[in-house]
Amino acid sequence: MKKIFTFIAAAAVSLAAMATDYSGKITVTINNEPTTQDATIAINQNEDGSYVLNIKNFRLTSNGTTIDVGNIVLDNMKGYTINNNTTVVADQVINIQNGDDPSVPMWYGPLLGDVPIVMAAQFDDTNAKADIDIDMRNSIQQFINVKFETPNYNGKYGDVNGDGSVTAGDVTVLYNILLGN
Repeated sequence: MKKIFTFIAAAAVSLAAMATDYSGKITVTINNEPTTQDATIAINQNEDGSYVLNIKNFRLTSNGTTIDVGNIVLDNMKGYTINNNTTVVADQVINIQNGDDPSVPMWYGPLLGDVPIVMAAQFDDTNAKADIDIDMRNSIQQFINVKFETPNYNGKYGDVNGDGSVTAGDVTVLYNILLGN
């Protein structure tokens, strides 16, 4: 019995080690109108080596109005790591889930139905950057861009392979990620 509890405790610790919360600024631009606020994203590595990005209990505040969106989860993303900097990309259709904050009476994200998302993110142990495009022009006539960045992120935008410059090598890395190489 003692071995079972030890195994469960070790499993819980290893799962916690694979999850990282990143706090920073998120800028949401809807039809060319940006709003910026503080946010936290979590990036976890699944047992199969793929990644999941989660924006939990996301609330969009713009012009004094708050829209309670919900949990935005991108899962099963392939990752590519160079120099301790991991890049993940996604081209998925998701359904935003209700958040779990009991103070929110209604989450509006689940009402959207299928949400097409194209995303690229880079992260290391302490910093992250993500760029998300959500094309909802067919359903709600909105194109939404979401940019997230931690305050100390020092990577160059588009530098996927971490060599300090944006070159064709970055395109090759993205190509390999998309193909699962």
